[in-house]
Amino acid sequence: MLQEWLKKSESIPRKHGLYRMEAILEALGNPEHGLKSIHIAGTNGKGSTAAMMTAFAKAHGLRVGTFTSPHMDSIRERIQLDGVPLGEEPFWQAASVIRGVESRLLEEWGAFNYFEILTAMMFVVFQQEGVDLAIIEVGIGGLLDNTNVGHPLVSVITTIGLDHQDLLGSTLEEITAQKAGIIKAGQQVVVGPVTRECMDVIREIASEKGATVQAFGEGFFLIEDSYQDTSLTIPLKQLALKGAFQKENATVAIRAFRAWMEATGRSVQAEFIEASLPVVSWPGRMEVLQETPLVIIDGAHNLPAIERLVQNMTARVGKKQTLLFSALTRKDSQQMLLRLQEALPDVNIILTSFHPSRGLSIARSDVEAYLDSRKISYEESFEDIIDRFASSTDDRSELWVTGSLYFIAEVRHWWKNRKPKEE
Repeated sequence: MLQEWLKKSESIPRKHGLYRMEAILEALGNPEHGLKSIHIAGTNGKGSTAAMMTAFAKAHGLRVGTFTSPHMDSIRERIQLDGVPLGEEPFWQAASVIRGVESRLLEEWGAFNYFEILTAMMFVVFQQEGVDLAIIEVGIGGLLDNTNVGHPLVSVITTIGLDHQDLLGSTLEEITAQKAGIIKAGQQVVVGPVTRECMDVIREIASEKGATVQAFGEGFFLIEDSYQDTSLTIPLKQLALKGAFQKENATVAIRAFRAWMEATGRSVQAEFIEASLPVVSWPGRMEVLQETPLVIIDGAHNLPAIERLVQNMTARVGKKQTLLFSALTRKDSQQMLLRLQEALPDVNIILTSFHPSRGLSIARSDVEAYLDSRKISYEESFEDIIDRFASSTDDRSELWVTGSLYFIAEVRHWWKNRKPKEE
């Protein structure tokens, strides 16, 4: 069964490097070569930026393929056509093609891992569908990521912060060099709000490659809730995605999409972009599950994302807030929890567990050191906690659910299938 084969591939170690991916794609006839793509790297904001550019492309009448990770409800969300997850039949047809290639290359390369399979499937689907634009999100890092093949017309680096230090390096400069590894010769590179030190690394790599850099706050701007460059102003007040940082993501998305349109001899219609902004959605990021009392989920799975979560929570003055947190044990939960305690002294923090498809979530033993605080507690069942808050009649109460994206995906799946408790 293909489903069993794909499930089994999750346990095969991820191999960072391009030589295996290049061999797989060569066996497929190099489907990546004909794509006119945008490649997106960054610590946070990749998925939201991809979702916005997908909406812009659709509004301009383009056929668009989008590749993102992780998924929330279905693995088919990772490969989308015109913003819609790939259907069951074409998804498994593409998987069958990759399994056939694996059998031919098995002796030389061994079994393919999960991300190799999905990346190869994406390239096959996008070639078969003849997409006008392929929007491809990096898995981890950039330089050695499986997606870093072909020659995108535009590369995007959304933000840079400390994450995946075990793979990408211990300093921001080292991490930046990995993410800037997606830069290709002669292309345009659009960079979001990053520090000067990170920008210096990006400019140096771009200069070596002969790429042109468009930097947030230099070549394009976010001014008074509007995107602005030398010839275009687009209001962002109607942006559906919640959180102040989404306006930064929108600004980067507009500039990157405009760069791609210019590279393909097309013109951006400002009214099409403006009309797209109120309808863009991205699950699991500042997503409201219930309005009153407020239950909101936000995947904040590293320190930069925690900082943005804190900004969003502290902006809501006069609310009685509780924060529910869980993460994979491989994540640096200690740093995130220390920052949450420091930044949100009046917020009750509840730590919990979940049952991810890969890895293990934090348990009581992992967080014992934090439980002597009167503001921090541990409860095993996130379901009971959310049920309790959702049925409250206190309209000043707010429950913010955060942590690993795998935790958020599980919460979201449970919520959609939950039966509210009887009054």
